[in-house]
Amino acid sequence: MEKLKKEFTYEELLQKVKEQEQHIKELNEEKNAITNFEYFVKESPDLICIADTNAYFKVINEGFVKVLGYSKEELLSKPFLQFIHPEDLEKTLAEVKNLTKKHPTIDFENRYITKNGETVFLQWKANLHTTNNLIYGIARDVTQIRKTEEKLLSSEKSLNEAQRIAKIGSWDFHLTTQELNWSNELYEIFEIENNPHDSELYAKYLSSFLPEDAELLNRNVYNTISNKIPYEMEHRIILANQRMKWVFCTGVPVLDKNDNVVSLKGVVQDITQKKLIDETIKAKEKAEAANKAKSDFLANMTHEIRTPLNGIVGFTDLLLKTKFDNDQLEYLKSVNESANALMEIISNILDFSKIEAGKLELSFEEIDIIQLLNQIINLFKYEANHKKIDLELEIDSNVPKYIKGDSFRLKQILVNLLSNAMKFTFSGYIKLKVAQVEEEDSVSKIKFSVLDTGIGIMDYNQKKIFQSFIQADNTTTRKYGGTGLGLAISNQLLALKNSELELISTYGVGSEFFFTVAFEKILFKKRAIEEKLNSVVHIPFRLSNSLTNFKVLVVEDNKINMLLAKTLIKKIIKNCELIEATNGFEAVVLAEERLPDLIFMDIQMPIRNGYDATLEIRKKEKTKHIPVIALTAGVLNGEKEKCIEHGMSDYLTKPIVQFELEKVLLKWLND
Repeated sequence: MEKLKKEFTYEELLQKVKEQEQHIKELNEEKNAITNFEYFVKESPDLICIADTNAYFKVINEGFVKVLGYSKEELLSKPFLQFIHPEDLEKTLAEVKNLTKKHPTIDFENRYITKNGETVFLQWKANLHTTNNLIYGIARDVTQIRKTEEKLLSSEKSLNEAQRIAKIGSWDFHLTTQELNWSNELYEIFEIENNPHDSELYAKYLSSFLPEDAELLNRNVYNTISNKIPYEMEHRIILANQRMKWVFCTGVPVLDKNDNVVSLKGVVQDITQKKLIDETIKAKEKAEAANKAKSDFLANMTHEIRTPLNGIVGFTDLLLKTKFDNDQLEYLKSVNESANALMEIISNILDFSKIEAGKLELSFEEIDIIQLLNQIINLFKYEANHKKIDLELEIDSNVPKYIKGDSFRLKQILVNLLSNAMKFTFSGYIKLKVAQVEEEDSVSKIKFSVLDTGIGIMDYNQKKIFQSFIQADNTTTRKYGGTGLGLAISNQLLALKNSELELISTYGVGSEFFFTVAFEKILFKKRAIEEKLNSVVHIPFRLSNSLTNFKVLVVEDNKINMLLAKTLIKKIIKNCELIEATNGFEAVVLAEERLPDLIFMDIQMPIRNGYDATLEIRKKEKTKHIPVIALTAGVLNGEKEKCIEHGMSDYLTKPIVQFELEKVLLKWLND
């Protein structure tokens, strides 16, 4: 008999339907949840994976592909260890080995190598599922964060290094929390141990201040907080070992959005070295100023001494040309020789002061070296004959005849050396030897040697004789005289040409002083052509009293020099009308009133000096054409150029040499 089906009531059927709908709903929700989870895994920017303990990925999402650049197939086909940075393999294996259900991986970080060779930093969280022995992990790409951190660390390191090099420390102080922070270098400057959260730091800081500086700091800080303005101060600090440093401090206020000061920050710089340098510079400047004052004094005094000497030398020269008995003539010769010797000493002192003051420069002109050397030797022939000494000049054939250089200074050096040799040689010979030691196309390096068979110099004296005001021994000055400046000046002159005096000497046998200088050569043919042209164009002066009937204004404040100048001019110009002025103001007035043919102008004069007077004369239409000849005892380098710049036509130095005076008068009046 067929079993009868159970019949349900309407309410039961309705209940069944509701249960069925609920079941369907749950199934749909589960399905949606699975779908959403799969979407989340697939589209997550993080790297999500399932891996086994043999280091193979089982499942990976698209994040791995995007970050590492490999395809899923490449990542699933190889152990994931092959993609890890070699330096992180060991710690990654250790992390996998230690992974258990009770000990999941949290915040583990390692580096992977992308397909294009770049390095990425991954931060992991992972669990081991003990049922299936699979690892479920998720990683986040923190590469940019790590690179930013590296940059910050590098910047901090660079800042610390810069602070260390510059000796600058930084600080900040929060008013609310009273927290004081120092940079590493600030601890180094104050030589305080760097202890984190040191509550005594500010007290230690203030303890290094002098009381007056601490008081000034407190006023500055109060002013900065009250008026919201920065402060600066420079002060000393006393360290624990009682050493002193100088520091320069700055502080600025930090404001909140309500314009209230909430903190201070600033820097401290160690300026001890700078202070020492500044003090050294000041001491050097003071010493240089004292040295310059000394040199200026010497230059001024030599100028003042040369002025009366000019009269002595000039008038004794004139007297020697008149008739006297033998005794009077001998006396006059002694006066003249003494005056000239004194003039030589004064010139040496002036040269020395000019060199020390940095005012001496070399000039460059064409020199006939053969002619110059013979002129120098001729200066000593009389004394050599008198002492019965052989005086020799030896010039090698390879020495160029014409060179470019300062003939006056070269002559001065050689005359100094020959004068010394003559002074200390009493028998035998003195030789001036000249040879070319090197040659280039346009340059000739020439060696000048002065050899003698004199008394020689002991070894321990051979260096000090090149020093200023020093001779071989005290007896030398008494016995032989001199300033002890000749060799020092010669050496300093040679230094301007990157050369120096050298000495070979044996006491009791003799000495050799020598030096080598490079000169620019002048080709013989060029020089010969120029001389030929000059001989055609320029008629050489014939020194005689052929000048007559000229009017000359002499401007000179020294009576003796005025008399000497007038005497010499009258000897050269017949029927000369002489006009006298004792200062520059008179010179300007007389020049316009009398219209002289020529003016001799002294430089240093009262009321108005020679420079200003000449400029005034050049401004006036009636006098601007009159030749103005500088006549001065000043022989500093550049003085001639200064005279020309102020409108003077020519330049003569005192003491006045009749030959040079006649040349100038002929040049400007014999038109």
